[in-house]
Amino acid sequence: MSFDGRRPRGTWPTAYLVTVAGLSAAGFLLDGLVFYVSIFATDSCGTDDPAPVCTGPGMLAMWALPWVGLGLATAVSGALGVVAWRRGRAPWAYLPLGTLLYAASLVGAWMIMQA
Repeated sequence: MSFDGRRPRGTWPTAYLVTVAGLSAAGFLLDGLVFYVSIFATDSCGTDDPAPVCTGPGMLAMWALPWVGLGLATAVSGALGVVAWRRGRAPWAYLPLGTLLYAASLVGAWMIMQA
C-alpha cells in the first residue's frame, strides 16, 4: 500500500489467482473422470434407441459440457475477482460463483447421461 491508501500499480491478487488455478486443475482432473464415465453411457445405445445420449449432438453435448463449464467458471471467477480487487473489494466472493457454474455443467452432462 502506498501512503495515499492505494495499491501499487504493478500488484495482482496473487493468492486469489493461484487459488483459481488450483481449483481449475482439480476440475480438470474431475473432468477426466467424468469423461471416462461418460464413455460407458453409450453402451446401451442401439439403432432404435431414441435416448439423447445416443445421438451425435447428445454425445457431443455430454462430452463438451464439463469442459465448457470449467473454462467458463475459470474465466468468470478469475475476471470478476480481478475486477473486484481493482475496485478495492475482496475477490473471494466470486469463487462460489465459479463453483456453481462448473457444478451446473456437470449436472447438465449427468442429465444427458441419464436421459
